Amino acid sequence: MNVVFHLQVLFVLTPFAACQEHKVPASNPEISAQIDYKLEKSMVTTISCLSPKGSLPINYTLYRDTTLVNTLVAESRPRAEFVVNLSFSELLETLKCKADNGFGPKYSRGLIIDLSVNLTSKPDPPILGQQMALSCAVTFNTQQYEWYFVYPTKNTTNITGQNQYIIESTNVGIYYCSVYGYVSNGIEVLVQDLSVNLTSKPDPPIVGQQLALYCTVTYDTKENYTWYFVHPTKNMTKDTKQNQFIIEAANSGIYYCSVHGHFSNRIEVPEQDSSFQPVVVGVSVGAILLLILIIGLICYCCATKAHRFDIA
Repeated sequence: MNVVFHLQVLFVLTPFAACQEHKVPASNPEISAQIDYKLEKSMVTTISCLSPKGSLPINYTLYRDTTLVNTLVAESRPRAEFVVNLSFSELLETLKCKADNGFGPKYSRGLIIDLSVNLTSKPDPPILGQQMALSCAVTFNTQQYEWYFVYPTKNTTNITGQNQYIIESTNVGIYYCSVYGYVSNGIEVLVQDLSVNLTSKPDPPIVGQQLALYCTVTYDTKENYTWYFVHPTKNMTKDTKQNQFIIEAANSGIYYCSVHGHFSNRIEVPEQDSSFQPVVVGVSVGAILLLILIIGLICYCCATKAHRFDIA
């Protein structure tokens, strides 16, 4: 009799024990927030709690600091979503999820909904007239971004569902973005001096000697420097990442550079005049002969005077 009873109990409890063996404890839940819409003094926010691992059902509890906000039981899916109305002061408090499916509570990290909006640009700083990618970053999920472009002559506003905005050609002005009325920092595009200046060492250059060329701009750039060499017999063009170019033996011609399509001043290396040296030699010889003639005349005059004094 006892044997039969024990067998019946074992028969009943075996499936239950098997089910218990296959249950998985809930993992630490992940917490995230999405602001649904803004009221006058509060934000209607959806707080999501999700345990990536754990057998259902899972009991989720949402806390604001130490205050219990709400409790939900996730039976068909491992996620719980709490729709709560948080005042602006409550948004500064720490939100936390607790998950429990019978193996003990597991807690999420603390979440503070930071309402700050940060705007960045690429390139940084932006360059007038070139493409600029603006990125508007927030710490919560949202489906609406407002973009403000404040130009000297007009203002423009756009609303998008993406946090990135591409401007093909930037104008002078200040750029902002905002989310739920919270405005980001401003990025300003200034009028820039795009002039390109070319200098040389030595100055002026000497044909046949080493020549160092320096191509300078007033802003930081990663673009190539393009060098142009216009010689009487041929023209040459070279691109470099450096703003310095060394020529071991300078040829006669014109040298200039460009950056972003803007050209520098020109430096000319003149041809050497082959007739210059004989002229200098001839002038020097003539001057020496003239000096000898003058000295001879002076000596002659002195000798003549001395002879006259002797006769007297």
